[in-house]
Amino acid sequence: MRSVPGGSRRGGNKLINVFVRANSPSDLARLIELVKSAPTLRWVGASLNSAGLAGQILEFAPDVLLESGAFDDPAGTTPMEFENESAPRVLIIRESEFSEALEAMQAAESVVRGILPDYATDGEIQSAIESAAAGLQVFHPDVLDYILENNRGKMAGASNSGSGASGQQPFQSLSPREGEILNLLAQGLANKEIAWRLKISEHTVKFHITSIFNKLNASTRAEAVAIGIRQGLIIL
Repeated sequence: MRSVPGGSRRGGNKLINVFVRANSPSDLARLIELVKSAPTLRWVGASLNSAGLAGQILEFAPDVLLESGAFDDPAGTTPMEFENESAPRVLIIRESEFSEALEAMQAAESVVRGILPDYATDGEIQSAIESAAAGLQVFHPDVLDYILENNRGKMAGASNSGSGASGQQPFQSLSPREGEILNLLAQGLANKEIAWRLKISEHTVKFHITSIFNKLNASTRAEAVAIGIRQGLIIL
């Protein structure tokens, strides 16, 4: 799961207060049980659809709002609403809603911090809640794949509409960690080996590789390495 900085909301080791919202009783019951069974989380309230949700959030003041079915809500509320008074939101959605959820996350006052598919595991959901409470943005690996494929399509369109190098986006600077991972890619290491070498998760490695591809306008590892060599980013 990808996490990026976004400002901390909690410190120490206190339990994370979680409010749960879902559209179906079965989804609501499952998520409540998930929160109750997690040693780092505390369930503080729940809502079946979004009727009165803003007032409940103000009353219970949760650290995170865990929300299922955000774009199929009988009450008509979406993640783009309640942004100022709401807690950080982790969305559990269908794959067909990835684009809409990413748009909601990019809104100026958005409090959407996590995007997970509706088949995410309990462990992935718990990790996303913990990351959101720590002020991070979190993407499931399949959401990252969607972002990468979407960016590739945009880059290809820009290249086809321009002439020569004019259709290419300028290279962006890599972070120190991204440069480190790019050099490990040049050594032929797999994600698991990179994660072990750097003492980070495979999801974090995948996030950094996605960022490297985007910054270097690359579509494959080999292409990223070739560009890195030409740009002097890889130590041979």
